[in-house]
Amino acid sequence: MNSSDQTGGGPPDASRRRFVQMIGRATAGLVMAPYIRGGSVFGYRHTLDGSLPFKVAITGTSNTPADTYDPASVKAKVQYLFEQLGGISDIVTAGAKVVIKINLTGGSGNASSQMLKGVPITEAMWTHPAVLQAVGQLLIDAGVKGSDITIVDSLWDTGSTAPFGANDAFGYTAVVKALGCNVIDLNNAAPYASFASLSTGSSPFHSSSLTMNQILKDATVYISIPKLKQHAEAGLTSALKNQVGTVPKSLYTIPSNTSRRQALHNPTGGASNAYLPQSICDLNAARPVHIAVIDAIKNSRGGEGVWIPTFVPSASHALLAGKEPVSTDSIGAVLIGLNPQASTLPLPDGTSTCTNYLDLMHSRGTGSNQLADISVVGDGAGLVTGVQNGATVRQPDAYMLLPNYPNPFNPSTRITFFMPRAGNATVRVYSLTGEEIQTLVHGEVPAGRHELYWSADNLASGVYVCRMEAQGFSAAIRMMHVK
Repeated sequence: MNSSDQTGGGPPDASRRRFVQMIGRATAGLVMAPYIRGGSVFGYRHTLDGSLPFKVAITGTSNTPADTYDPASVKAKVQYLFEQLGGISDIVTAGAKVVIKINLTGGSGNASSQMLKGVPITEAMWTHPAVLQAVGQLLIDAGVKGSDITIVDSLWDTGSTAPFGANDAFGYTAVVKALGCNVIDLNNAAPYASFASLSTGSSPFHSSSLTMNQILKDATVYISIPKLKQHAEAGLTSALKNQVGTVPKSLYTIPSNTSRRQALHNPTGGASNAYLPQSICDLNAARPVHIAVIDAIKNSRGGEGVWIPTFVPSASHALLAGKEPVSTDSIGAVLIGLNPQASTLPLPDGTSTCTNYLDLMHSRGTGSNQLADISVVGDGAGLVTGVQNGATVRQPDAYMLLPNYPNPFNPSTRITFFMPRAGNATVRVYSLTGEEIQTLVHGEVPAGRHELYWSADNLASGVYVCRMEAQGFSAAIRMMHVK
């Protein structure tokens, strides 16, 4: 039995309004194909010729105003990325509570470092405010209230001249005012009375749960906007590595090292090249990313910050986006010369390696780092090699049942399966004791890729088994419902 360890809250229950696509035409409401039986299946999408399981959009910014972070041009670029992904209405709906995690690694004191070589820190190290504002404005355009958007990060300094301060010269305070949104420092419990414990699923590497600000648990849509960089201990910093800042620093230091979240790097103070990548997997199990938007217009090589001796400002002249963070980060890795399929990643010191957390997550059924599984779309597809460029689709050559996403979920999740040819198929949900809970699919099913959006709203929390059977093929996945 195959199992998935990917976790996190699912899209909002309002996503029942998601469009339903049937063999090349879209219809509204709950009209289902005749072989869809489950009353809790509130959305269905079918691609007749099949498609690669994962899609990442990339756009080039060279010779455009976006390359200098012009706000209007950056917004147009991000909108283009979302369009290339088929829109974001399957995840973002009016009434959604959206949390956007950015990355402001280090403090504002680093802005004057000579290691930046005169480049603004927002271009070399931090998520640029123009990219943040573009995503926020597009969310509002999609019907989300500004007051329902919260920007989060663990801030190193909170003075008046720091990011989000009253005299912030970096531009983040202006973004907050323009969007009418909220800001929360994840190091603090405020505005909630306490932190929350988030489960890391059934097979964590280190901890069965992680402590985070309650806002991360309450979010119905979670977006990660990192700056694409190499990392001195994890190899790559992008949407998934951006999660290290989700836990409060005060709770994850150790007595011998209070300068950072050493408990995530290695609680004994030892080597981090295996422990930290595993912690990144646990963090993403606790709080999965629904949408990743990667700022790779201007970035860096040789490390994540100016404290790394090999750090040097750079530029990749691109923006990326995806609805599955492992594949999105994998294309980002290719963009800066890393092999996302390898079991290890080289570290910037030129002699060491670390465990590849992209490969760890793929091996556990979370997304894919396999380039053959990823279709790269958009005008920047030519910037990466070794992947399926363009809107290429392929007829599935085997029966497949992919891990559901998100998992754990509340209250809904997406179940994807492939049919290489038309034939009878069933997809059923069972309890762990083998009791049949619901038949989702039963009957003659056409060839192609099929996506079911299933809600467990009326079911108790717990692990459920989804089993697919077709023409002698049988596979199952575990799905964790957490209310």
